[in-house]
Amino acid sequence: MNVVAERDTIDDSAHADATSVVGSAGTEIERTYPYLQHGVDPRALRAQGNTREVGDIRLKRPELVASVAEHGLNPMVSIVNVAPDPMDGVLRVLVGFHRTAAAVAVKELENPDLLIDVLVHAPGTTRQDVLVAQGIENIHREGYTQAEEAGLYEQLSLTGLDTDAIAQTLSRKTERVRAGLAVAANPRTRAASEALPDTDLLALAQLAEFDGDEQAHQKLLEVLTRDPRNFEWTLGQLRREREQRAKLVEEVTRFTELGYMIVGDEHDLPEDTARVDQLCDGENTTPLDPGDHADCPGRAVDVWVDRDMQVEVTHFCVQATEHGHRTIASVKIAEAEARLHAAGVPIVDPEADDVAELDDLLPDEQAEHPFTAEAHAGCPGHAAYIDYDHDRPEPDVHYVCTDHIAHGHVLRFARAARTAPDSAFEAGERKRAKENNQLWRDAKADRREWLARYFAEWRKTKAKDIVLPPRVHHWLGLAEVLAGDYLSDAAPLHRYACTLLKLDEPKDHPRELHPITVQLRRKDTTEPQAVLIRLAQVVGACEQHWDLAYTDKNADSSWRRPSEDTRFYFELLATLGYPLSHVERLVNNPELDHEKWPHLTPADSQDAQAA
Repeated sequence: MNVVAERDTIDDSAHADATSVVGSAGTEIERTYPYLQHGVDPRALRAQGNTREVGDIRLKRPELVASVAEHGLNPMVSIVNVAPDPMDGVLRVLVGFHRTAAAVAVKELENPDLLIDVLVHAPGTTRQDVLVAQGIENIHREGYTQAEEAGLYEQLSLTGLDTDAIAQTLSRKTERVRAGLAVAANPRTRAASEALPDTDLLALAQLAEFDGDEQAHQKLLEVLTRDPRNFEWTLGQLRREREQRAKLVEEVTRFTELGYMIVGDEHDLPEDTARVDQLCDGENTTPLDPGDHADCPGRAVDVWVDRDMQVEVTHFCVQATEHGHRTIASVKIAEAEARLHAAGVPIVDPEADDVAELDDLLPDEQAEHPFTAEAHAGCPGHAAYIDYDHDRPEPDVHYVCTDHIAHGHVLRFARAARTAPDSAFEAGERKRAKENNQLWRDAKADRREWLARYFAEWRKTKAKDIVLPPRVHHWLGLAEVLAGDYLSDAAPLHRYACTLLKLDEPKDHPRELHPITVQLRRKDTTEPQAVLIRLAQVVGACEQHWDLAYTDKNADSSWRRPSEDTRFYFELLATLGYPLSHVERLVNNPELDHEKWPHLTPADSQDAQAA
């Protein structure tokens, strides 16, 4: 409370003594700090030592300048805090540098008569003292935003307090102060904190991790805005992807320093480039060992880092022929062709006109079985071609007739019109398949991590605490029809459902002791819990499908050739709130790949776009 020793008019000069002022009658009037001083020329204030750069106030804060020009500075809402300098008594600004600069700008141009009110603190009072006092009062005030709290921590840090000191001074947790400082230090996240006033500082600090990655930051911001329950999961995905990229850069750098060329992938290679495990030296078809190939001038690698941070390296040789290598395929094909030549069998182009494979030919109209190579050997059109696949140990020899009509043979089936293969399309599809297959495997692990979170709290005892998906009973009914194959495969054990629900491993018999049976027969199992158990059975059955003994090739093709069960499942996942990845969205919307892979766009559409 201000104490006035004698009622009189006070000379409120900017240079007035802080412990006493002289009234108009010459009497000394005493007052305590802080006190409000009226009619101060803003130019008389010493606005130096601010830890934030004010800069051109008209450019930086035009709205503030306009407000001061129209309304002045109302001390009830925008007070400037000052203290007399102990050396010369000049009032030094503690808080309100921008407001002071705005008042000076207005006085110099719009309103030469402008005077302002200031709150005078005792000599020796620091900016830090004022900020602490304000923080203690405001930090628990209703309506004090996360952005304002972060700004307070930043201002205190700029006065010299470290994180622990700020936390101790304001009785806040250190991790919260650290989070606030991270938010304040990152422009994108600071702007987001103002747009999301209800989002906690700890979440915003995690957002600040990606302040330098505009795309990732925007993705997290959208999740916080639209679906905050998926924020932690999405954050985990982005952190992992960041680690993958860093690991990939590390490995690429390592191989580059060792003198290796980095190639894109085996479907887009320089001419005369082959995988090392498909190369050999001379006539020996033993595959080259990558370690033995390390000194070859043509050494090259394709590097991939999977979601488990495992590095996959495929070794190649560029200009393999020049470096003395041969492909195993060429050696084996040459050996097979030599055997055919020795047997007097010509080698032909299988795409040539009138060439037909013996499996498609009957000797005559009455024959019931196609030609064998032995039976056809005496025909003047007897010939062959070689086909080789690295997955097989030896080349395949396909016997043909070069002119079946002239030699009186009959086609078993009407021959479909031949269309020349589109090499560009096939190359594009090979690249797309490789990339999407890798993404599909990663998506499976990501999806299961999300599902574990989704079912983690199914045991909540209060029905109001369990949030069921929209129209859940409709989806459970649809599952019996649209996902019947997967449910049938999973029944009766429903192993993956037990995994999701964290129940014991199910045994084959007796079914009365199955963990799901036991759980549902308990009297304290609520109706919402029972619904989630059934939902886990449906979800678990669909997930269990990808754990069955299918080949990798078939399992990884689900994005390309999804069954009805698969299409239903990913539709259900979207309803549950799972953020489908791009490759998972292809299941029900395959055209999403058209923009990324131009070879999928029909030629007429490409021509129209070019025009």
